[in-house]
Amino acid sequence: MNNIFDFAPKELVQDAFLCWCFNFDKSNNILEKDFSYKLVQEIYNYCGGSKKLSIRKIKPSTQQRASKIDVLVEILLIDDKKIYFIFENKLETSHHSNQLIRHIEAMKNEDESEKKYIYFKIGNLYDEDNELPKEYTLIDRKAILNIFNKIRIKNEIFDSYYNFLLKIEEKDNLEMRLIGENRQLTKYELEVIFLSQSGQYKILKKLQNEIESKITTGTSFGRPWTNISILSIENIPNHWFGIFWRVDWRINKNTKIYTPYICLRYYKTTLDKTEGDKIYFESMRKIFNELILKYPNLEFGQVHNAGNKEREIGILFFDNEKNTIPRVISEIGKFTKEFLQRVKEEKMYYSCARYCMNVD
Repeated sequence: MNNIFDFAPKELVQDAFLCWCFNFDKSNNILEKDFSYKLVQEIYNYCGGSKKLSIRKIKPSTQQRASKIDVLVEILLIDDKKIYFIFENKLETSHHSNQLIRHIEAMKNEDESEKKYIYFKIGNLYDEDNELPKEYTLIDRKAILNIFNKIRIKNEIFDSYYNFLLKIEEKDNLEMRLIGENRQLTKYELEVIFLSQSGQYKILKKLQNEIESKITTGTSFGRPWTNISILSIENIPNHWFGIFWRVDWRINKNTKIYTPYICLRYYKTTLDKTEGDKIYFESMRKIFNELILKYPNLEFGQVHNAGNKEREIGILFFDNEKNTIPRVISEIGKFTKEFLQRVKEEKMYYSCARYCMNVD
């Protein structure tokens, strides 16, 4: 299907589609107008509303108030009371810069009106997407698909958006299925998972069951990477030191092929070289190389030479029969605990460091 939304996966496009849905209030077509009213009622119910709405008028708009609310829907009822839907709309990124609180502050002048704050996220959900102010309701892809299934309207634009959501859902399900396959994946299957922020995140989310730590995401030259921290120093002003597992791609030195990997890295935000860093890094690499002898079920790769800010302690590539994703997740959880125990016992990191696992 030739779907315009496949070529416009942007948050502003999602804003426009939501406004388009609510703007059917102005339509002379009774089915279209009814669709808008039903959509308001379904979202109102999902956000905890408990009354049947008698709607007179719906007014959607974008980039409103001082906080630049993505979509603001003003609903005027027959009794002249108002309800506001305040949408923060996300595709693949998550909320940041205190923007959700700023929307609440921006709506304080509408104290007499009922307000429903909505965090609308059709992409993959990350840890921070579930950490919302109490005023907000999360409407994710599954929720909006369920709502649309109840009130579907025959319209080419609506069908295109609905199919766009189904395509994201299918990709999400494919990533989950492939991550659970205990076999060597094909090049295409690896690309489905590792060239996607959501695929990388799903891998570390499973590892998070073993390593009780925060997952962070980012991009480098347009390519996604995902980390899970195991050891960190965060109390030095304007600096961060830490050890983390990273999921990413790079050239495998042995095969000379661009390959997905999981790597244990030593990182600091400063470029200065210190004797302490050198001692700790070399000791950690020694501990790592000693421990891998206890894990013959895994195949460990060749690390890059040490840099200043970022150094590789050890690495595993997902290009062989041994390093299936389920096996790596299972073994790396145990490996990490043993690694941290050795580091702590031998005092091979700064004493003020925070350990992200319980180490005896």
